[in-house]
Amino acid sequence: MWATYYLPVNYVTAMKLQFKSRLVVLLIRLLLVYVAFMLCRVLFYTFNDTLIDPVSATPMWSLIKGSLMFDTVSIIYINLLFIFLSLIPLRISGNKKYQNATFAVFMVFNGLGLLVNVADIFYYPFKQARIVLGDFVLLKDDSFLPLLGDFVADYWYGFLFYFGLIALLWWGYKAVGQKAQPKASNRRFYLEHAAYIVVMGVLVAFFIRGATFSASSYPITMNDAFLYTENPTHTSVILSNPFCILRTIGRSKDVPNLKYFDEAVAQNMAPTTHTSMDWDAYDIDRNTNVFVIILESFGKAHIKSFSDQFKPGQETNTPFIDSIMQESYVFTNTFQNGRRSIDALPAIWASIPSFKDHFLSLPNSVAAYHGLPECMDEMGYQTAFFHGGVKESMGFVSFGKTTGIKNFYSREEYEAENGNGDFDGKWGIWDHKFLPYVHKKLNGMDKAQKPFFATLFTLSSHHPYSIPEGMENKFTEGTLPIHRAIKYSDYALGQFFNSIKNEPWFNNTLFIITADHSSGADSPKFNKQPYEYSIPLMFFKPGGKFKGKDDKVMQHMDIMPTLLGMLDYDKPYFAFGTDHFNKTTAKDHFAVNHSNGVYNCTTDDFCYIFNEKDVITKFAYKTDPLGKHNLISKKTAKDEATIRALKSFLQEYSIHVNNRDYLPKGEKQAKAMALNK
Repeated sequence: MWATYYLPVNYVTAMKLQFKSRLVVLLIRLLLVYVAFMLCRVLFYTFNDTLIDPVSATPMWSLIKGSLMFDTVSIIYINLLFIFLSLIPLRISGNKKYQNATFAVFMVFNGLGLLVNVADIFYYPFKQARIVLGDFVLLKDDSFLPLLGDFVADYWYGFLFYFGLIALLWWGYKAVGQKAQPKASNRRFYLEHAAYIVVMGVLVAFFIRGATFSASSYPITMNDAFLYTENPTHTSVILSNPFCILRTIGRSKDVPNLKYFDEAVAQNMAPTTHTSMDWDAYDIDRNTNVFVIILESFGKAHIKSFSDQFKPGQETNTPFIDSIMQESYVFTNTFQNGRRSIDALPAIWASIPSFKDHFLSLPNSVAAYHGLPECMDEMGYQTAFFHGGVKESMGFVSFGKTTGIKNFYSREEYEAENGNGDFDGKWGIWDHKFLPYVHKKLNGMDKAQKPFFATLFTLSSHHPYSIPEGMENKFTEGTLPIHRAIKYSDYALGQFFNSIKNEPWFNNTLFIITADHSSGADSPKFNKQPYEYSIPLMFFKPGGKFKGKDDKVMQHMDIMPTLLGMLDYDKPYFAFGTDHFNKTTAKDHFAVNHSNGVYNCTTDDFCYIFNEKDVITKFAYKTDPLGKHNLISKKTAKDEATIRALKSFLQEYSIHVNNRDYLPKGEKQAKAMALNK
């Protein structure tokens, strides 16, 4: 009668270590996998240390912490079935055949995971990046089998190492088991095992989301390795497979290799290395502070001063934005370069758009950058990023580190100073609470007697569009559920500006105010491309002459080159966008987005729909916002020039993203020479 639902006595006696709890046995067996993964990492670094910068440049604990995080997620992914089989409340789970099947699942899945991890050790010199799903396209090549044979022959000792790890798992699994116990009652049995499953489920969700339960955190991506280091070569040490493969499922074809012209022709038509041109920026120079404000979900459709769809007498949702617009240089025809919040910062800080998928979710985003924050740092600016969510939120902080941001102020820093009473219960700190904290920190930066470059990403105008307790009656409902939340965030922003207007740094600050993305609309016009991607953008310099309206096309990825042009940045820089005020490069400029499997190319006059082969639609979106009249049959020489420019742009984008090349030509070559030395 003993242990009939756990393990037969003759099976148990072969074990060396026995524990009462099934959960403890499971965790110890998973610990064995940790040991195997860490041994892989040690050999990985030993074998590839000449290709990786000295790890002394990154604090050792940070490397270890990052490695444990990514190993944890890898181990969870490949052991989900094993975890389920180990904890499922079935009486037959103690049967020898069931135990053998569970053991087989453990060995097969972990064996495959370790095989990829070991292969990564020896494949890394050829690619200098971790293996991802897209690399398996080599399986289709006729030369794959001969190359595989050579690989096995050249690195035979790697396979010995691999089989040693398999032996370790085999022996370790058999050395741990569960003590035989009297048969428990059904109630106790099911309650106990239900508790095990709940505990393990919570742990799995916690670690897959990056060791946080924040609602704004996503399952961690490869780019989150930058949370633990600023050195791109060190991310390869931190990352592990099969994480890199599983997180790139469905993304191996996100950036197709588009080829329309000879490479020299495409580079000439769509250059990515730029130099700034002198421009009369009124009273804006390198002593001017720059504060970028990204408003969550503030699509142009919701802002009365930007939209022509409000009915006569209809209440505005954004009285503060409307008021400051009158004192700003306003870009009236601006478009986002992605679909969600995660796409905004790469476009603004690095001039890199997102098309078929979020750029930061691509394995190709793990690379070296020379972004806007680093350029500002070179000009003597302090750099900071403010966001009321947790650090892991959407990869903002990790990407900020790669582009040169030095100071980060997130929910963790806010609550360390102010307690946890201002959490909105979903995303982070309420806007009207977080913005005074931003004010305080900017005052501190001003005391350093250096100009600052700061970026604020607001938070509260996000689903479920909650309003802080005590303010429920302050904001009326609009025509969409989001409007009430936008009214609240606009109010918080107005309070912020009212509080900073007397600070000594206020009049010496250029405020760049935009939105991360649009968020639906109550009119057909703003639910149709290109207007569905319409966002506000204004440059506000208090008390200055920099005012007016500009109807020429602008987009997120143009902000970086435009700002660097205004500040006369004197080095080459990388950008997919264009300096809006450079009359040479901005001539016949266009904005690009992607939706429903096609690209939308928007010029000052027309919107073109391009399916990677042909332009299938052309319409005059300003007079025909719903695109009812297809003018493709009336193509002109100017249309042909625009289409050639678009194809060149997309070809250059695919080349640079596939090559992880986001540096200006001179800097790329210099870093390559340094690496070779």
